[in-house]
Amino acid sequence: MIEGFSYVHKDFLIPVLIGGLVLFGSYFYKEWVTRKQGNFLINIIVAFLTIASLIILVLKPTQEVEINDQQGILLTEGFNEKQRDSLLSLKKGVKVLTYNPKKSIRRELDSLTSVYVLGEGIKPFDFSRFKDISVEYIPAKKPLGITQLKYTKQISLGEKIEIVGSYNHPVKGSFLVFEDSRGNGLDSVQVIDNDNTDFSLAGSPKTSGEYVYQLAVKDSTGVLIDINPLPVEIKKKQPLRVLILNNFPTFETKYLKNFLAEEGHEEIVRSQLTKGKFKFEYFNTSSTPVYQFTDEILKRFDLVITDADTYFSFGSATKNRFEKNIRENGLGVFIQPSDFLFNLSTRSSYFRFKRDGIKDVQLLNSTIALEKYPYEFDEEFLVKSLIVGEGKTIAVYKQMGLGKVATTTLLSSYQMLLNGSDQVYKSIWTKILDEIAKTQSVQVEWKAYTEIPKVDEPFHFSLYTNLQEFTVINEDSIRIPILQKPMVSTHYKGTIYPKKTGWQHLSIEGDSTAQFSFFVYDSIDWKALSTTQNITSNQKRFKNGINKNRTVIHNRPVSPILFYVLFLLGVGWLWLSPKLSTER
Repeated sequence: MIEGFSYVHKDFLIPVLIGGLVLFGSYFYKEWVTRKQGNFLINIIVAFLTIASLIILVLKPTQEVEINDQQGILLTEGFNEKQRDSLLSLKKGVKVLTYNPKKSIRRELDSLTSVYVLGEGIKPFDFSRFKDISVEYIPAKKPLGITQLKYTKQISLGEKIEIVGSYNHPVKGSFLVFEDSRGNGLDSVQVIDNDNTDFSLAGSPKTSGEYVYQLAVKDSTGVLIDINPLPVEIKKKQPLRVLILNNFPTFETKYLKNFLAEEGHEEIVRSQLTKGKFKFEYFNTSSTPVYQFTDEILKRFDLVITDADTYFSFGSATKNRFEKNIRENGLGVFIQPSDFLFNLSTRSSYFRFKRDGIKDVQLLNSTIALEKYPYEFDEEFLVKSLIVGEGKTIAVYKQMGLGKVATTTLLSSYQMLLNGSDQVYKSIWTKILDEIAKTQSVQVEWKAYTEIPKVDEPFHFSLYTNLQEFTVINEDSIRIPILQKPMVSTHYKGTIYPKKTGWQHLSIEGDSTAQFSFFVYDSIDWKALSTTQNITSNQKRFKNGINKNRTVIHNRPVSPILFYVLFLLGVGWLWLSPKLSTER
């Protein structure tokens, strides 16, 4: 037990003490005037004790005690009533609380030594309130509906929106329909049974901008069961400046240069005719031939596409300039494969291969088989996958400083165009070239940490910038406070509480180009997905369960009986004392 006292009505301590002193002073004066009647000293002592008892009864004293066994049950949305009743029967005297993310329960938690959390769990932004208390989490059942979802929220025009997810216990025979912002179906899949079902959908947008696509669930007759928004930001592609180098014209380069030209990229194609003589072709750019590879010339390009024979026949000085521009300026280089590449020594090539004897490969989630060289990438080599087939990586890149070097084991990819697989061809080359091309430098890089922002809930974001002085504002020109990371001077983070749904924007004041777009969902959107993510976050956060109850200090009320008795006895004596003096 800790020797410490407090009062329930401690805010009124001074007024009550002043009132008590005034009352005692009045009685003292009255007794002093009539002191010749006797009992003066006794009456003063009794009056003091009586008034002191009255003051204590008004203030209601409490005493601090240590408690290490006051457990609580925190009920969150979707809790199981049987689990609650079972805990109540096992844990006598347990305190039951109801969680509301919009109301604070810090005071109630401060009086508990440990807590059981039932249901969907605590919102992640409230985890900090539970850092000093032992928690055991008993999760709710996995909800019905779409419980996993991954899709491309930001793409460039010409790329596909790809959606993959998992539906827990769908209605048998129902359809998942990917719709555009006008409700037109872009792709759909039918659910065969009512078990947990994985699905994938895709669609190709036609215009750039900020759109809200939809993922609808419909029964076998077309009646809408559920619908949720899929916000997608579609950006216009910035044209790349591409240099293509070939020992001689090939069909592979012919179709690739045509594809790049149709996409609006600026191209210079150089094909060698004889020693020292070249043929040049120009697409979407001025006629400026390239004979030498100086730093100044290489800096003009975002991407170089070259066959292996051309690139590895360069002298050491030229090759060093290429590598310098890859490392320091972020130049991307794609090496078109040939038997020459696969037979290079490890020291000469950027990649390591091993012969597998397989001459075709099937793309993932596709029935299309592609012709390839009978080689595969050595998985022990430090490269990153770009395109993956069934059991085979067919395109990789190697990071070199700021830039990347890439290649593939595909042979004659243009055959896809001849076979009518235009979209597959475009998808493969778009993914490869967009990944390795030189990235445009930006003053501000934004990142969202809250996956599903909702109204009146915290939305966490960060930004990286070299700017020394700047102000972040929202679309209403209201300044947003940000905090600089102590160890990384270019890294800042901030938090806002959105007040409305839909597309919203943050930007740097005075610079409309440094804008960040994010979408705020309604509270009913993606309910099953949000619940699943919340359950997973709680299981991870409270995975250790209750280890040891903490000790809390609790103000326990002091019994008022003694003070009631003293007050009654004192009042009785003060009433009786004058009568006894008169009889004498």
